[in-house]
Amino acid sequence: MKITGLDHITINIKDVEKTNFFYGELLGLKELPSIDMGDHLLRYFAIPGGTRLELIQYRYPTRNLEYEATDKGIARHFAFVVKDVKALEKQLTKAGYPFCSPVTFNEKLGFAGGLVKDPNGFELEFLEYPPKTEKK
Repeated sequence: MKITGLDHITINIKDVEKTNFFYGELLGLKELPSIDMGDHLLRYFAIPGGTRLELIQYRYPTRNLEYEATDKGIARHFAFVVKDVKALEKQLTKAGYPFCSPVTFNEKLGFAGGLVKDPNGFELEFLEYPPKTEKK
């Protein structure tokens, strides 16, 4: 057996309009055709490199869970590589999505990056290699 790639990453949707705006308009991901599964709808966005973001919209009531980044047994975040992480931080903050971990240079890992939560409360990391951000 050999893994040949990553097909998709899934997030359960809390707010469809805010989620579509965040991933489509703010992050500029291309929306792909949705698939109706009966009791839920699968909404897709293309991530450069061939991976898809799969957003699940359930058609029946589900619980909203709150969790902390250090809680065990959760998917903590996934990370996007971007060209200008400071500009993205400004854009997302202006749109109402301030970074919960502001952009900083991580000398040990060799990137500038920060963390933000999407409209569903899922944490995303944005990284810049090599960083334009000045070392502090």
